[in-house]
Amino acid sequence: MSDHLPAKERPARKILRHRIEKQLKRQAEEQRREMLRKRIEIAKDGVRLAAQGNLIDSMKKYQQYLLILEMWKKCGRDGLTPDMFDKQRDVYEMVLISGIYWDLAKLYDRAKSVDQRNEMNSALKKNAIFSKGFPYQPLSAETLRRYLGSGKCKHKVEFKKAYQTLSGDKCFIATSLVDVCEPATLPRLREFRDRRLMATRPGRAFVRIYYRWGEPASRALDRCPASVRERIARLLDRVARKIR
Repeated sequence: MSDHLPAKERPARKILRHRIEKQLKRQAEEQRREMLRKRIEIAKDGVRLAAQGNLIDSMKKYQQYLLILEMWKKCGRDGLTPDMFDKQRDVYEMVLISGIYWDLAKLYDRAKSVDQRNEMNSALKKNAIFSKGFPYQPLSAETLRRYLGSGKCKHKVEFKKAYQTLSGDKCFIATSLVDVCEPATLPRLREFRDRRLMATRPGRAFVRIYYRWGEPASRALDRCPASVRERIARLLDRVARKIR
């Protein structure tokens, strides 16, 4: 239609088109900023829904929040990393992100399909990435330990591996039994290793041998019947109480 208009009208139409395009772009930018402003409220809604037991809607809110962040940071799906944030100014948001990935991991812990289990592993990995090296890392590790000991964890092998990543501990056997040991057992054994064993040459030799064989032994323990694991856990509890 514009090709049949007089030539003198074409510049005016061109200016009008540019104005409309600029207005649409400004509106899109305002909508983007509004989404960014609302993202925290969306995340809080997810936390509230999860606390109420509304897991499906909670998961939708979490995914919406993470999608907004991915669009903001211009990264692909699951592409968020701590390097995209200011570690001092954005610490609150990073704690929130870590917590959301933790909630997602727990939600997907009920999963039975392969795809959902992959989502669980991805959430656990992201929780570790957004926790490790930050002041709240010990809290994240303790939250994992408590969940393992609660009796609610379904995929214990994966969650134990995540706990070991965050705790930075190589007490493989005690970590394998963290879901059935007393809460104080692992810290007591860790303290005994650091203060007593590592202070002597025979103790350091023992620790090296343990590090070499502890991991395969812990994998074997993971496959043992619950009754066997509980008996070994009680033995470790008694040992930890004595060495204290």
